[in-house]
Amino acid sequence: MKERSIETLPLDGGVLCLNFINTVHDYLKPDPYDYLEDYSDLLEWSEKAGLMSSEERETLSLLAQSNIEGAARVHREAIELRGLFYELFRCIANGQMPDRHTQDTFNARLQQAMRFLKLTIDKEMQVEQLWDSPKDLAYPMRPVLKSAYELLTSGKLERVKACGACGWLFFDKSKNRSRKWCSMESCGSNEKAKRYYHRTKNKKED
Repeated sequence: MKERSIETLPLDGGVLCLNFINTVHDYLKPDPYDYLEDYSDLLEWSEKAGLMSSEERETLSLLAQSNIEGAARVHREAIELRGLFYELFRCIANGQMPDRHTQDTFNARLQQAMRFLKLTIDKEMQVEQLWDSPKDLAYPMRPVLKSAYELLTSGKLERVKACGACGWLFFDKSKNRSRKWCSMESCGSNEKAKRYYHRTKNKKED
């Protein structure tokens, strides 16, 4: 098994906000491994997920070093946001309506993030989305919140599923919506191996 690190962390969710949820290894265990132990980890994941360049990551890293308390606060808020996302999309994956508190909390966080978003339109009528304050410590979470909003309003929530082996959430892009695991290479293969083991074991015992 590969050593667990953000560098080796797969992005199997298919959607940015689901990949953010999946920065916890195995939600089905009582004490799952957390890839985001501090603000530095959050920046590393953000670069890996394509939210920022290495130069932008370095800028925020230096800013965090000069504002340790602020970075710690943003990290706590990011972990809370991840928990909120998990509750929201886990309910959806199970065909349940998220409770009112979860919905209200999400809406409040979304409103806070979207006020930093602006659009520009050029002569060719091309629209570009830009985020204000890219040097703000909280900047990495704003695109993630927007991703959650876009998924919620996509009309394709039936494709949000939970992996039966590890609890990770993913967007099922298969034509017949038959995907069961976050990854066939990892959880899918492991589950098939377990089933094969139990089948052969039971045959031997018989």
